Amino acid sequence: MPKFDVVVMGSINLDVKVLLAKYPEYGHTTTAQTIDLIPGGKGANQAIACAKLGAQTAFIGAVGLDSAGKQMLKNLEDHQIDTQYIQQSWTTGTGTFVVMVDAAGENTMVGMLGANADLDVSKVEATLANVNAPIFLLQMETSQPSVLTALKQAKQAGMFVILDPAPADNYFEEALQYADCVTPNEQETERITGIKVTTVAQAKEAAQIIAAKGVANVIVKLGRAGSVVYRNGVSTVIAPYKVHAVDTVGAGDTFAGALAVEYGRTGDFLAAVEFANKAAALKVSRAGGQAAMPTRKEVLTAKLSK
Repeated sequence: MPKFDVVVMGSINLDVKVLLAKYPEYGHTTTAQTIDLIPGGKGANQAIACAKLGAQTAFIGAVGLDSAGKQMLKNLEDHQIDTQYIQQSWTTGTGTFVVMVDAAGENTMVGMLGANADLDVSKVEATLANVNAPIFLLQMETSQPSVLTALKQAKQAGMFVILDPAPADNYFEEALQYADCVTPNEQETERITGIKVTTVAQAKEAAQIIAAKGVANVIVKLGRAGSVVYRNGVSTVIAPYKVHAVDTVGAGDTFAGALAVEYGRTGDFLAAVEFANKAAALKVSRAGGQAAMPTRKEVLTAKLSK
């Protein structure tokens, strides 16, 4: 049985990234500063974050049998990610998203899941029955049946299951029963709890509600305000690192990958959250997607203040 440090399941997309001075008003036209085609998808981003941080990584996902799919597979392989468990669809194209980033580094996205929505449940079952890893990391950017099947099987296999409940529109509550850790941002936290999180106090309240739904380890991500961790009945505030935000695309995925790698490596949960916060801070301080994600050496040697 193949052994890995982390198994990641999720979406693979070809992203069209548009850099703007500011978002256009509804019905208006504006000129972009740059438009680039880049590899994306939350699953692929998280897998590459894991690989760049030194983890032996396997990936479960789906692409179309098109030129974009071939490019995305090569990109994963170039990062030494095992792609043998990726399904190639004859009937559906590779997922594609348009990502708009403004001068403040904030991003807005719209797109189609494509082949991601057709990920075959039997493929997921067969893979998780034949791989061995301490950590399983996934999001909710593939079909609901594939997500639920993966959660159940990874839990049964004794993996530590980290669920990034993104995008918020794809969230379903049954998923929480099988997650050992859940990592919602403000929008996803509101979707899960009904609480609009704007303060640390609200984040603590929301984290307790999520924990009551059956998750032992909850991390509510607050962006520039850091993170709130709730576990064993105790809330811990992880202060943010101070960086100049250039590009927030992939920050949450960098956090997820870093958390998975570091917790698998050390077993120290709070230290892993600190490491993930630092990795995400480095990412937002750089322009670009996967290429701007930091290596382990960069995270360990970076001199950032809080």
